[in-house]
Parts: sequence; C-alpha cells; structure tokens
Amino acid sequence: MAHRALLSVAVTFALFANGCARLGVSQPSADPSGRLDDGGVTVVAVLTVEPDGTGHVRATFSPQKPGYHLYSIDLPPGGVNGLGIPTVVSVRGGLRVTGRPTADVPVSNLRIEELGVDLPVYPDGPVTVTVPVRRTRDGRVEVVVTYGACSLTTCLPPIRDRPITLT
Repeated sequence: MAHRALLSVAVTFALFANGCARLGVSQPSADPSGRLDDGGVTVVAVLTVEPDGTGHVRATFSPQKPGYHLYSIDLPPGGVNGLGIPTVVSVRGGLRVTGRPTADVPVSNLRIEELGVDLPVYPDGPVTVTVPVRRTRDGRVEVVVTYGACSLTTCLPPIRDRPITLT
C-alpha cells in the first residue's frame, strides 16, 4: 500500500512539473557557478543577478589543508615589503564590478617578528569574498581570482589572475 501511495505522489509531481513546463512557467534554476582547485585552495564562485541586471559574485576560498589562511583583500598589490599576495576577485565578459568587495570574516594582523612585518590575513579556513556586479551583456562570464594560502611556516604557490568560467 505504501508503495502505491509513493507512486501516486511521484506521478502527481511529474504531471505538475510537465504542466508547468507546457504553460511556460519556469522552475527555479541554479545560479551560474564555477570551481577552481589550485594552489592548495578550492574556490567556488557563484553569480546571482536580479532582473534589473544588478547582482553579486560570491567567491568562497577554502584551503584544502587545516592551518592555512589567505591574505586580506586590503593587502597592497605588492604585499608588505614584498610579502603576501592579496585576495582579489574581479570579473570579465558580460559583467562589470560596481562596488568594493567585502569578506565574511574579519581581518587580523599576522606579525612576523623576524622581519618586523604585520600582514593582514583572514583566520585559518574558508573566506567568502562578495563583489557587487552589473550584467552588461549576455554571454560568457568569468570570475578572475588571485590569492595565496599560507600556514605559519609554509606558503603554497600563489595563483594569479586565474579565470573561472561560470556555467
């Protein structure tokens, strides 16, 4: 009996979904996204755009090993005394950036006593950077990322200007 009830629910759902498609009612679709695994970090980028063309890109940077952090979006392009690589999220294709990026975790200063340097870093673990955008045309869009992950003793190879195609 339970099997028959389950089958009835499945058939009803299929008929409803088919009817919506015939009526031109779109079912929710996933936001365009892409992924990059490089430099010891997994980056997942997701684009959300409103009907008026405004929206945002969220890029989540997740170090693949515990004990690693990323540098702040506010680190100067050349680092501090040549140390560190800023986390950067930009776009190209049918998007343009319309405001400053923000991060979902606070920045702290990592003091390297031997070098007399303070580096702005995020806490160990993932950080999500959100960038406001506007769609400028249809077609292919890419999120372009730059970042470097380090532990207290080791830095992984930095990744510079790597595109992530959103599909």
